[in-house]
Amino acid sequence: MEERNIVHRLLGVTPSKFDALTLSLEQYRDVDKVSVDKVIGSLTVYELWVKERKSCEEE
Repeated sequence: MEERNIVHRLLGVTPSKFDALTLSLEQYRDVDKVSVDKVIGSLTVYELWVKERKSCEEE
């Protein structure tokens, strides 16, 4: 399976909490050329950012 197909499938099955990032990736990057590693890295960074933000709001 080609990497671009994997990227499209990955973005299609991400939970709704990642909708903003998924939309951004699809809109501003050439999704056919981005690697799976970059997508996973972006999702990971986004998840950590959201957790940190929620932690700061709770304090």
